[in-house]
Amino acid sequence: MCAVEWAIENSIETATYHILTPYPSTALYQRMEAEGRVMHHDWDLFDTRHVVFKPQRLTAHELEAGYWRAYRDFYRWGSIWRGAASKTGLRPRLRHMAYAGGWKKFEPLWDLLVRSKQVLHALPLLETILTGFGAGPRAVS
Repeated sequence: MCAVEWAIENSIETATYHILTPYPSTALYQRMEAEGRVMHHDWDLFDTRHVVFKPQRLTAHELEAGYWRAYRDFYRWGSIWRGAASKTGLRPRLRHMAYAGGWKKFEPLWDLLVRSKQVLHALPLLETILTGFGAGPRAVS
């Protein structure tokens, strides 16, 4: 079973995936550089989303395609529904949908908020929504 399938079956709400990245001044970078495996020095691509070294058992294209496939498969609506369905009760299911759906399905909105330096203005609303999903029944006074 692959990591993505395991995460879905175990109702993991959010997942991040990364491509091994040999950062300069690290032992990994020095070893890969000595082996001639560092493909370029475009530092903008040393971001764990792009392959910047020559893998040994597959092509760089295959590795990067696998990275994007992992995100796509984990955050498909069908996968989100499957993960939520294993939760007991409506509140935990809605929380799963909000976390998993909100994490990647609204990523362009999050990117816009970050780039426009407006994310702090959205933080109170986001915290209110997420806190409400995680709270138990409220006591009546």
